[in-house]
Amino acid sequence: MIFEVVIPNLGATGSDVVIEDWLVKPGDYVQAGKPIYVVTTDKATVEVEAFRNGYVKELLVKPGIRVPLGTVVALITDSPDLQAEKIPVNNQIHSTSSLDVKQLEVPEKYIEEPFKKSGMRRILASPLARRMANEARIPLENIKGSGKQGQILQQDVQQAIVSQHLPESISPEDETRGRVRAVPVTGMRRTIAHRTQLSKSVIPHYYATISIDMSEAKAFLVECAAFAEKKGWAAPTITDLTIRAAALALGHTPQINASLQDDDILFYEDIHIGLVVGLPEGVLVPVIHHADRKNLYTLAMITSRLKENARRGALSSHDLIGSTFSISNLGMFGLDSFIAVINPPEAGILALGAVRQIPAVWNDQVVPRWLMTAVLSVDHRVVDGIVAARFMDEFKQLLEHPVVLTLTAPEETSE
Repeated sequence: MIFEVVIPNLGATGSDVVIEDWLVKPGDYVQAGKPIYVVTTDKATVEVEAFRNGYVKELLVKPGIRVPLGTVVALITDSPDLQAEKIPVNNQIHSTSSLDVKQLEVPEKYIEEPFKKSGMRRILASPLARRMANEARIPLENIKGSGKQGQILQQDVQQAIVSQHLPESISPEDETRGRVRAVPVTGMRRTIAHRTQLSKSVIPHYYATISIDMSEAKAFLVECAAFAEKKGWAAPTITDLTIRAAALALGHTPQINASLQDDDILFYEDIHIGLVVGLPEGVLVPVIHHADRKNLYTLAMITSRLKENARRGALSSHDLIGSTFSISNLGMFGLDSFIAVINPPEAGILALGAVRQIPAVWNDQVVPRWLMTAVLSVDHRVVDGIVAARFMDEFKQLLEHPVVLTLTAPEETSE
């Protein structure tokens, strides 16, 4: 029996994706849940898993081709010697995948001839490394991988860029600007440019700022670190503490855990917090699902994994979809405060500055205290100012009394 592999809805806000690379070739045996190809959506580059066990019969779309969601991109069979019949890609999709894929008619311009079945040699490389090499125009064959089984990693591509001293595109000297270097806007940078422009041009932002006394929180984290060390767990950080506080505050102000869709405001019953992670080539926003149900130590484990996988280019599609609210922390770079751009279609994003020790009035005395500035960017179409103020006050109270954050949640789960 022949099964069609279709492009699922990966949480993209656009209607199409780019096939970046195939991780299998015709004749390979694949297992359900194992990645078989890499795509770039308007949010990120992700690996897509096989929906069933079987043998790859045919690859229908070459890397670098942009295709709509729902496109048939490969064929999988039960038997390695089953002959595939040509199936028009605009036929009804019969995939047994549990993903809800909308049937789409595929324009002829999207269809490419299948790969030649001979002479193919797979080069092991992470999706991030492949993208970086492609943008730097360095053939993967010229890069020596340092990963398992010779897999090419991000640092290998960076080293290749440095060692080859790639020529830069320099324009003639200009009277006003002098010499400039032109860098094409591609990949992740193109995605960031598109989404931030969309956000600022469509969403009416307003901002709520508050100063939070983090003295108790810092002392609390010292105790948490000692306890985590005894247990062999990951120690919670300021970021983990703020994720926990924000998740609980969203539970008290559900109007912010929402988004605008056409003429409706969608209020999300689940709280999924996106954490902005900075990378050399841009940012990604991996998601902590059901953040309000996670205790601090579970959050520490999850955020550590997500940040590490983001830097290695190893995030799954599940890691990048479903966020209902986002947090960006640049305090480690010494910024007192900053304003973040809302991650559409969400209604809010929290920007956290550095925790600084400054003189403050405490019990009628001037004493050193640790203070942090938080700025909430809000979609005024969805959230009124009074709601934003209530959220920020709740967020502040939770961080200034951190023992509350250790109370048992309705359902503690791990990821």
